[in-house]
Amino acid sequence: MDAALEYATLNNALRLSGIWLGYRVLVAVYNVSPLHPLHKFPGPKLAAASYIYEAWYDLVKGGQYTRRIKAMHEQYGPIIRINPDELHCNDYNFVEEIYPSVTTRIRDKNPHFLASFTPPLTVATFGTRDHETHRERRSGISKFFSRQGMLRYEPEIHDMAQKMCSKVLHLSQSGHIINALEPFNCFTADAISQYCFGEPFGFLDQPDFHKNYTRAFESLNTTIHVFRHFPIMRNTVALMPALAPFLGPDIQYLMKSMNEIIPGYVKKAQNNHSADTRRVFSEIMDSPIADEHKTTFRLSGEGWSLVAAGSETTAAALVHITYFLLAQPETLARLREELKNEDPHKLSWVDLEKYPYLHGVIYEGVRLALGVPARLPRIARTEDLVYKNRGFHYVIPRGTPIGMSAYVSHTDEEVFPQAEEYKPERWITADGKPDYGMEKYIMSFSKGARQCIGMNLAFCELYLVTAIMALRILPHLKLHDTVYEDIKYDWDALTPQPKKGARGVRLTSV
Repeated sequence: MDAALEYATLNNALRLSGIWLGYRVLVAVYNVSPLHPLHKFPGPKLAAASYIYEAWYDLVKGGQYTRRIKAMHEQYGPIIRINPDELHCNDYNFVEEIYPSVTTRIRDKNPHFLASFTPPLTVATFGTRDHETHRERRSGISKFFSRQGMLRYEPEIHDMAQKMCSKVLHLSQSGHIINALEPFNCFTADAISQYCFGEPFGFLDQPDFHKNYTRAFESLNTTIHVFRHFPIMRNTVALMPALAPFLGPDIQYLMKSMNEIIPGYVKKAQNNHSADTRRVFSEIMDSPIADEHKTTFRLSGEGWSLVAAGSETTAAALVHITYFLLAQPETLARLREELKNEDPHKLSWVDLEKYPYLHGVIYEGVRLALGVPARLPRIARTEDLVYKNRGFHYVIPRGTPIGMSAYVSHTDEEVFPQAEEYKPERWITADGKPDYGMEKYIMSFSKGARQCIGMNLAFCELYLVTAIMALRILPHLKLHDTVYEDIKYDWDALTPQPKKGARGVRLTSV
């Protein structure tokens, strides 16, 4: 009887497996058939048939799908099909269609992209899927990150930048070898936390720079592709607080930040409405957005999202700028000559923006640092998009995810000749002025109505820190056993990653 039961169970399991496999085969056949609405778009048939093609490059090859997409464009043209349901574009002239700046044109985010993230990030503005909810959530914080908002906050950014640079100079002259990402992460994390919560995390007050969010972000990034292709794995996050003590200090600090530190700041903002301590999160409580968007859980996700976006990508851009200024002495010399009349202790963001070579130094750093290197797809829910350029004519059906990638765009040789090289002069016009027209080619902050809300904060930090470093500390520093491959993009998680074993930009005293 037991043997018969076991046989029946095994037989049923095999039948179910066969049915499931047959279903998947039929879906794959449909995906590449003329019945599928995307069948006319070029690309590898395996990519059109199944998400397995994308998963192979993400999971087996290790974050290499963005590189593969670039190669696919070279073979198939400006718009390609990269999985059964999604398209990718490599034409700047189509940016306004994919990422419109007017909020009346509805753009949702792709669920396949958002599957990479877990609560509470999924309830942050960044992780919001539908257009309408995104607009409401963003309206509660957008004014704080306007250019005017950053100009009001600039004196505090300036003070923190000076503090960080003084500490780098002191530690290097004391014989320390400094990983450049650490002080920059301390600075950017303190800057965003002070602006959001009314007080900094205190990373710049440590004796060294070792405590920061660098390793916590690295731990978070390792889950991106796994969760995207196996969404059921996101359920394991609920176990992380209990398992954290057994998973090392980086995971412990990540869990503490997400579940204690940032929720603590949010609760403090919710309970404290005194005029002299008002910052982003205390002001959100008085904004006209619905109460459901003001819960501790949702605002904790918002806080963590702002901290992650406001620290990691800007810090990475500063690392690239630092590396190239030290690796190319002529670049640093030209920048110092341009800034020679500036007092490094009394700098103004508005004044610094007028210097063409500084403009080039910063934008070239942003270009090569990439920000988020992979695609950021959008869905035009209510309109078909018509592409007609470069000899191609396509109608993109409404409801189809389509995006662009910073890595693909920033290494386009037609726009950036010798794209692998750091050349600030490419951002200067023939008559020696900043070439503002080139800025349209930068995808680091995405584009349109869902563009990164912290872009003004990032550029304020980049201008001030780059100028202070060039004038005050870089002449006293040198690279220590560092080559470009230690930071050069090799693969992506959410942020760009260098090759395995890379050690980052390491600094020591001259």
